Amino acid sequence: MLKCLMIIGVASLASIASAAETGAQDLARRVSAVRDGKVRMTFAAREDLCGYGNGISTKSDTHSRTTWDSKRSEDVEYDEECSEGPVRLVATVRDGSIERLKAYVGGRWRPAASGVTDLGMVSTRQATDFLMRIASTQSGKVAEEAIFPVTIADSVSMAQPLYQLARNESRPDGVRDQAVFWLSQLPDERAVELLEEILRTARTHKIQEKAIFALSQHRSGRGMATLREYAERESAPESLRGTAIFWLGQKRHGNHEYLRGLYSRVRSDELKDKVIFALSQQRGVGNDEWLMELAARSSEPVEMRKKALFWAGQTGAPVSRLANVYSRTREPEIKEHLIFVLSQRRETASIDKLMDIARNDPDREMRKKAMFWLGQSRDARVAAFLADMINR
Repeated sequence: MLKCLMIIGVASLASIASAAETGAQDLARRVSAVRDGKVRMTFAAREDLCGYGNGISTKSDTHSRTTWDSKRSEDVEYDEECSEGPVRLVATVRDGSIERLKAYVGGRWRPAASGVTDLGMVSTRQATDFLMRIASTQSGKVAEEAIFPVTIADSVSMAQPLYQLARNESRPDGVRDQAVFWLSQLPDERAVELLEEILRTARTHKIQEKAIFALSQHRSGRGMATLREYAERESAPESLRGTAIFWLGQKRHGNHEYLRGLYSRVRSDELKDKVIFALSQQRGVGNDEWLMELAARSSEPVEMRKKALFWAGQTGAPVSRLANVYSRTREPEIKEHLIFVLSQRRETASIDKLMDIARNDPDREMRKKAMFWLGQSRDARVAAFLADMINR
């Protein structure tokens, strides 16, 4: 009995797959039969999305566009800024081949001109199978454009098909890149697991880099844990670990404390440099203070201390703190670098400190460096100061 049920189940799945393929082929035939012009069709959209013009966004944040183009929509018109579904898909056909795909959400079709064919409402399964067939078999821009619309269809799970497309090494890089990115935009927790698998098993760095970025973008936040683990994985390529650190630095919530701790755990100067830069991208959470403390550690390599000083200066560390470090240090390389860091600031206090160094520092080389950078300044006081110094 069990064996019989298994046979029936397999037969049913095969029947469903065959029906889906038949539906996709039928839709493809209906589109290519047009030969030349535009073909319109509609299918159900995800309930959390709305559209306006060329933009599509989640209803919870209409300023966060899933896709955005400032141009006025040429196919659909809208009466409201957050218009609910359906998805409106437009295929531009030349000589029976699709050369462009464009998707909208909501609104209503503009009056059809000559050369426009409307196929009406189709099922989401039929539409997504049709689009995935294009992405999986065709080349050029249209194969890439076919991917986004499948992610906004209602009541279909597209995580696995996108994963398989991303893993398909016979497909062009642009298509695989799109599959990885749009996998990250699915409101599906399983998408994170599939992106982790791509990162772990992909054979090219380019796809792995795309997976790292995609993990950083998933709205669940679960991808951050994967990126943290990957950043510390010594068996992983250093360049990819650096990429993971970079994207951790672009998400400030909770990552600044992790990155500060990570600095002491990574071994290479290259990765330490990545951590310093990542922290410099998160302002207002005490990172400028951490960078200043790092710069003051005599046990740290000079190059790391210089990088910390540079980024502390760029992220708004008080000029008084930078001036204080200059006054306390006895290392010429650090002092010279601090003069440069001060020269990159535009506050009156930074010019004051450079003039003080140029006038009073006992080290002639430091005075010369300060004079040089003062010469690059547009501060109105500098010309008179330099003339006075020359005439002494």
